[in-house]
Amino acid sequence: MTAPSASASGTASASASGTVVTRRADTVPALLADTARRTPNAPALITPERTLSHHELDRLTGGLADVLRGHGIGRGHRVLVLADRTWQGVVSLLAVLRAGAAHVPVDPADPAERLRAVVAATAPAAVLGRAELLAALPGLGIPLIPAAFPAAPPSPSPSSPSPEDLAYVMLTSGSTGTPKAVLVPHRAVTAAAGSLVRLFGITPADRVLHWTSLIWDTSGEEIYPALLGGAALVVDGRVEARSVPALLAAVREHRITVVDLPTAMWNELADHLASGTEELPPDLRLVVIGGEAAQARTVRLWSERVPDRVRLLNTYGQTETVMVTHAAELGGPAGRALRDEDPVPIGRPLPHVRQVLAGAGSGAGSDPGEPAGPGEPEELWIGGPGLAWGYAGRPALTAEAFRPAPGGAAAGRFYRTGDLVRVLPDGSLAHAGRADRRLKLRGVRVEPAEVERVITACPGVASAAVFPVGEGTEHLRLVAVFVPSDTAPATEGEVAEHCAQRLPRALLPHRIAALSTLPLLRTGKVDRGALQARFTAGPAAPAAASAGAPTAGQPLPARLAELFGRCLGAPCAPADSLFDRGGDSLTVTRLISLVHRELAAELTFQDVFDHPSPQELAQLIEGSGRLGEPQ
Repeated sequence: MTAPSASASGTASASASGTVVTRRADTVPALLADTARRTPNAPALITPERTLSHHELDRLTGGLADVLRGHGIGRGHRVLVLADRTWQGVVSLLAVLRAGAAHVPVDPADPAERLRAVVAATAPAAVLGRAELLAALPGLGIPLIPAAFPAAPPSPSPSSPSPEDLAYVMLTSGSTGTPKAVLVPHRAVTAAAGSLVRLFGITPADRVLHWTSLIWDTSGEEIYPALLGGAALVVDGRVEARSVPALLAAVREHRITVVDLPTAMWNELADHLASGTEELPPDLRLVVIGGEAAQARTVRLWSERVPDRVRLLNTYGQTETVMVTHAAELGGPAGRALRDEDPVPIGRPLPHVRQVLAGAGSGAGSDPGEPAGPGEPEELWIGGPGLAWGYAGRPALTAEAFRPAPGGAAAGRFYRTGDLVRVLPDGSLAHAGRADRRLKLRGVRVEPAEVERVITACPGVASAAVFPVGEGTEHLRLVAVFVPSDTAPATEGEVAEHCAQRLPRALLPHRIAALSTLPLLRTGKVDRGALQARFTAGPAAPAAASAGAPTAGQPLPARLAELFGRCLGAPCAPADSLFDRGGDSLTVTRLISLVHRELAAELTFQDVFDHPSPQELAQLIEGSGRLGEPQ
């Protein structure tokens, strides 16, 4: 696919003084080389195994780029990169860019069929990663290149990428039932990164925590502003536990100054701080949140508890608009002034962003309707140099999503976000819902159609529907229902296993149920409203002790069952599985924090996934001697 013309193609770079300036010829490798020349000895990548200076990062990236070129990889190629939380994982991404190719980050732990689907959607020329990860891959039909780092100095790049060359391809859930491969050029990455360096105030003195998996574009908000701003990116495996105590320990030990967290994790951090048992580490100066809507009450509690010197930024963006397009300062007096019913702003557009607000229209595939009336939500359209090209191999979908702004409101090419916003009195925006069926679950955008496609492909399933239930982002759950076929009908367990083998964890339904028929509207479409009403439970009556701390003297399984119930919002028996009762990764995050606070026991994500019932978890805690005294 060729790059579309852009009305604004300037990109951002950092000058010797650290100030970001605009230059048309900048790309990620060129800007990284500039950083290495400016601050060669400053730390660039800090990991448990080693610390790389900006000069060493430049040398290792160049050496691996030479290896790729030796395998015939260069401009116009795409390379699958196995994303893992190591220095090799980060260097692999950057080396692909330096070789002139585009990287496609994937999770090596994803099911084989998912990986094959990514290969089919992105047409990569090779797979790059650590040798041990490559050895565990299923057959993908493309060459495997181990990440090797020659001792000799890297050769000069024979063919540097241009700003309009492809930088990476990011997979996101697709409304047509298959993953969408978003094509992102260098000019979009550098434009967004330049704005973020300024917004975050990044300097060589900063240390930015690498929290987000490389398979999500939010990781770019950590990597590119840090490295292009001359700061250090810190990799610490403890963050994989998704535990607030582990997060704070890593921040304190490495003297982290900037963290970028999913809103759901920040909610847990705010709750932890509100308990009064721990303070934020003194070096932390900026907390960036995004991915889901923040609640005014939580923002206010945070602002009352956290010193004003620590900035709190609420950010908004799409994979198609690359990293962040809007941001709002929430900390300090602004946060303390929020009332519970107030909308939390997503802020104003960043300098590289153009926005257009249009009538919400009558559906996801329609043109916008009449201009919104006072107070009514409007649909947000995004333009500027930060736009992706579109979707790989999907010209019709690209034309629908990327097009001129409605009504000739502005010249150039815009992305129709599908998000509804309201303009607040101060001119900033607040999110007001979706114009289509897309959801944000566990901080990840989910298209129910993609999950439906996977379920209907299961042997023994005649039809299926997937829909959300619950109120607000924190309590939203994904429910899947299916009608078994008459011949060899599938069971609920078989459908669940089928999904587990084909979908990443973030897209797995919380509940799967078999029905004799699906309710239909008069149009013949599935009546999802009737399904939601059927599967939305009324307020659950919690167990008698579930509103407070576990009762002292109770057996540990019973104490844990009460904590499980508090996280689930419904009673839980000692033998019940957290995930069978509708728990997900967000529930696990809450549980880990709650167990640490109430029982002084340190748990990891893997502990809970391997021991999902109160009984099993109690055996692990007692057997390993982790039980302490609550703080």
